[in-house]
Amino acid sequence: MDLQISGTVVEVLEEQSGESKNGPWRKQDFILETGGQYPKKVCITQWGDNIDQNSVSVHDTLNAYI
Repeated sequence: MDLQISGTVVEVLEEQSGESKNGPWRKQDFILETGGQYPKKVCITQWGDNIDQNSVSVHDTLNAYI
């Protein structure tokens, strides 16, 4: 079962990258603010090729599946 979070991107953090024993890696975090009566801010991380395939920008409204 997947967890779905809907909200608006309020901040996109800098991409991070490095080298591990399995090879190079990349990740990018962004902050998603949920709607409703009690909004929450959630940090979501994209890894590898998902950064290029699903780019996000501030003010984008999206559904994140975890």
